[in-house]
Amino acid sequence: MVNPGKRSGRPRAGEERLSREAILTAALRIVDDEGIDALTMRRLAATLQVNPMSLYHHLPNKSAVLAGLAELVFADLTPAEAAVSAEAAVPAEAAVPAEAAVMSWQEQLKESARAYRNGLRAHPNLALQVLADTSAVSGVVVATMEPFYRALDQAGLSPREIFEAANTLIDFIHGFSLGEASVRAETFELAPDLIARVNELPPGKAPTLTRIVGELGETGLAYDFDSGFESGLATVTAGIAARQR
Repeated sequence: MVNPGKRSGRPRAGEERLSREAILTAALRIVDDEGIDALTMRRLAATLQVNPMSLYHHLPNKSAVLAGLAELVFADLTPAEAAVSAEAAVPAEAAVPAEAAVMSWQEQLKESARAYRNGLRAHPNLALQVLADTSAVSGVVVATMEPFYRALDQAGLSPREIFEAANTLIDFIHGFSLGEASVRAETFELAPDLIARVNELPPGKAPTLTRIVGELGETGLAYDFDSGFESGLATVTAGIAARQR
């Protein structure tokens, strides 16, 4: 029996029709505000004020909703050329964005990495799910790899080197994003605990670590996620550049 307080999938005159986009927008709001565990089909239906069964016409289960959320978040990062169908047979040269044509491959790679990180950072609860559940990785998410591969191809790497370099960079972004999502702050107070632990070490246990931590002090050990990401990104990019022929 349908709850009289809920709308069915068919809208009344003047009401907005339930759509996949409306469902995903509401689901993303729940995930952003309360986390993945708060998202259920029943909760989603209550938020939209519809009968739960009406959701299944658009998305069959929670896994489909999560995959749709990943698609929604990453859609803006998908290069425009990825949306062109194979039937269109657009030459590869014509598919390269104009801005990419005037940037070095290093800057293209860094810009792609920043955009990917920002997509994860904007929705940390969803990011944790996307990184932990491969079923949430839709074709839209996979397509975000295109600018990474394009930049590395311009660097003159072999296909295998491109594959390995892209995976290394994506793994760095994923690992960094997981740490960032777990802290939920712009900075991370690493110094006090690290200094205390180093001071507790037996004499001579880790002399180099002890010396460097002592030289840096609490100010030098202050950690900012933005600068930390840029430092790591520069290191990875320099390592890839060292493999150029």
